[in-house]
Amino acid sequence: MPIRHRFAALAVLLSLAGPAFAQQAQQERADPAWLTADQVRTVLRARGYTEIGGLQREGDSYKVTDATRYGEKVPEIRIDALTGLPREMPPLTEGQARSLLLERGYTGVEEMGRDGELIRLRARQGDTPVELRVNARTGALVR
Repeated sequence: MPIRHRFAALAVLLSLAGPAFAQQAQQERADPAWLTADQVRTVLRARGYTEIGGLQREGDSYKVTDATRYGEKVPEIRIDALTGLPREMPPLTEGQARSLLLERGYTGVEEMGRDGELIRLRARQGDTPVELRVNARTGALVR
């Protein structure tokens, strides 16, 4: 076989094998879209978590064995490595909702009970008394 035919055959072979080699290399390294441990900590802090410890990568998740959320210790949680969000997040307790409001500058926070997923609280915003509801799933304030 003439040399130019050999090069042509080699080029065809490489063009066919290239995607397979690239796919194998992609599977062997971490997905570039996955968050780093520092990015996961940032996302968790934005959701009220502090004292985050025992953060370890396990496949497409991170495992957190030690954390506090709005002042209360939480059990081990699994975090999605792509989004940084907990795979299962228990609803906020009344105490956590109270801490959430205190962290946001409210004073004199008193718990008034629950209405389904909403935690009812009474507080002061400056000199103004307010009644608020906190969504126990999201932590969002509803007036």
